[in-house]
Amino acid sequence: MLPLLAAMVMALAASAQVPQFSSEDFAGWIYTNPAIPLNQSSILNNRIVLYTTSTGLQLTLTSPVFSCFGGQVISMRVTWITDQWRDSGFDVNKVALTAALLDANGVAVDSVTAIPVNVSRTNYLNMSITVPRGMTSAALRFASWKANVNNCGAVREIAITSVLKGDVNLDGEVTIADINAIIQVILGGQVSDDLRGRADVNEDKEVTVADINSVIDLIV
Repeated sequence: MLPLLAAMVMALAASAQVPQFSSEDFAGWIYTNPAIPLNQSSILNNRIVLYTTSTGLQLTLTSPVFSCFGGQVISMRVTWITDQWRDSGFDVNKVALTAALLDANGVAVDSVTAIPVNVSRTNYLNMSITVPRGMTSAALRFASWKANVNNCGAVREIAITSVLKGDVNLDGEVTIADINAIIQVILGGQVSDDLRGRADVNEDKEVTVADINSVIDLIV
């Protein structure tokens, strides 16, 4: 049990290192368009665009490498801007944004895609991805694989937070206390919507004994 708790503490320390992207903090991020530097002006003027160029170059944005831990859930809120949303040829599916979790070799091990709903010029996309077991370092790559110059989007900000999967009560550990919190939800106790959401550990849209079993698996 002690090695497990030590690893969890390490993961919590690592969670603070998950990089943010904004005009205030973009150090270490890599943008594949060498003509556009990452600075406050280019970010605030929406020049960090992700799409496929006419020559086939994929414009992507990749975070610095950060420490992580299996079961760590990385949540991303992306400010995604498109100036073409009123154009006749605009296709909302082409501005779908993909976030990929990269291993130490830069290989994508998982990804999540978000499509703007009720699209407007400025859109806020919520995305999350879970670090697999055994992974200790990673990076995040953002791309809009289907977009072209007529359907492109620009990244203004990527706000990233992370928690440990199964840490229902947010005390920094996955323990019997989290099982008790899930039981409270199952029995109809008065809990916040946020806690109820965390209690759905296996993400099957309901809180049941299966979520307790998921926490037990994480503990052992």
